[in-house]
Formats: sequence, structure tokens, C-alpha cells
Amino acid sequence: MKLRLLVLFCIFLMLGCSKDNNQAGPTIKLKSFTAVVTPDQTFNATLTYSQSGGNLTGDTLVILYRRYNQSAIPPVDQRSDSFITFMPETPNASDAEFSTSLSWANISYGINAENDTIDLRFILIDLKGNHSDTVTTGKVIVTQQ
Repeated sequence: MKLRLLVLFCIFLMLGCSKDNNQAGPTIKLKSFTAVVTPDQTFNATLTYSQSGGNLTGDTLVILYRRYNQSAIPPVDQRSDSFITFMPETPNASDAEFSTSLSWANISYGINAENDTIDLRFILIDLKGNHSDTVTTGKVIVTQQ
């Protein structure tokens, strides 16, 4: 019985010691965003980033698009509901502020000249595969005129 407990203790000790201490994922927060986007504008969002010992260089920013309108999108006009971009080379800093933009044409459907009501969600994935929590804009109105 004591031998079993000793073996179990050694197994748990080995599993605990082999754990990587730098597995904390990045943290992002939404600082500001464009609430109304007209045809001559772009959607802009400013986010803050932090990760202990981290760096934004080469990380992936995923932007998820959700539309609230009741009118259905015709199958021929369906677009992707996500945008993926790689972060450019940045100074080696564990805290940073960055911004992202989407053109009106990429987020507007304008079915029957109806304004689009959307929200956008942001997830940052670092080079080790750790991901941040999802941050979401409030509702964004994409006007047609």
C-alpha cells in the first residue's frame, strides 16, 4: 500500500514539474471602436495587449463578424464571417496598444438598402497557440447612405 502511494506521489510530482510556467495566454481589451460606419469610412478598433514575457510579433488576430438584421443574406452574397490577420513585427514589449481597420465594403451587406447592425469579436492567438479571452464591440451600425 505504501509503495502504491509512493509511486502515485512520484507520478504527480513529475507531472507538476514538467508543466511549462509560461503558458499564460495574451490578454486583450477593447479601448475604443467606431460605432457608426458610413460608406466613406472604415471601421476602426483600438485594443490593448498584455502578456508576461510576450510579444505581438507574428501573433494572429481573429475578428469574428456577427450580423443582427432580420433580412436573410442571399446565398450568392455570403461572405466569410471571420477575418484573420498576422500582427506585424513589434518592439519586444509585454504591453502594447494596437489598432485594426475593416473597410465599409467588407462589413456591409445593405440588403434592400437596410442599414446593417453588427458586432465584432476579437481573439488574439500567440505563436505558442495560447489565446486571449474574446472581447466584443457593442453594436455597430453600418449605414447604406
